[in-house]
Amino acid sequence: MSGIRHRPTLSTGSRRGAGGSSIPPFAALPLHGGREALLTHATNAHTDGDSWIYLADANVIFTGDLFYNNGRYPTIDCANGGDIRGMVRANEAFLKLATTETKIASSRGGAVAGKAQVAEFRDMLATARDRMAAMVGNGMSEEEALAAKPFADLDAKWAGNERDSVNFIRMAYNSFKRS
Repeated sequence: MSGIRHRPTLSTGSRRGAGGSSIPPFAALPLHGGREALLTHATNAHTDGDSWIYLADANVIFTGDLFYNNGRYPTIDCANGGDIRGMVRANEAFLKLATTETKIASSRGGAVAGKAQVAEFRDMLATARDRMAAMVGNGMSEEEALAAKPFADLDAKWAGNERDSVNFIRMAYNSFKRS
């Protein structure tokens, strides 16, 4: 892949996003017409192999499975390195990079989203992360966490059904058991 140029990491340098804030390390892939796609790896988020793409000249972020614009809980594949904490970090990176004009495209949801939708999704993830961290920190088992229904208030918006709610509790719980 001789066309990919690796950019410096934040420890040796940084790049500035549309909002002027530093963004994580990435590689640049030249595209047709001089456009450049900036690729960034999201460590332990949906899985341990997720990447997202930023087209700076178009002010567009392609999130892959890191942001869901379908109003549902995400899938976090803990068996393959996924972690709710990484999902929060990835969405925080999108928010640092985005402006109110940034177009944000997800592989999970047909409509192009904006910064407000990513903020809402990140807030849900952060709430779930914090609640589950407290439960795991207090020594709760997975079955106790399920019985407690820690995300009942979130379920009305984010769970399509009871199975979705149970699965998300399990994914959040197992995020903390993998570390």
